[in-house]
Amino acid sequence: MNDIFRQIAKENGTTEKAVKEEMQFAIREAMKSAEPEAIAFWKAVAPDGKEPPIEKVIAMIALNVNNKMYN
Repeated sequence: MNDIFRQIAKENGTTEKAVKEEMQFAIREAMKSAEPEAIAFWKAVAPDGKEPPIEKVIAMIALNVNNKMYN
């Protein structure tokens, strides 16, 4: 996963730390959504309501995409 963060940073002329911070910010903002589908997603990813790690969010998004493609 760190290779991915490093590549994103390189392509955008920034640091790996900045990429991770921006992604965590995006997660925090997305967790505030009042959309029913978003609420259900965040309950599955973070049932305790705490901000999940970036890696867990990416894994859940990938799983959801996979399920929608093949089901």
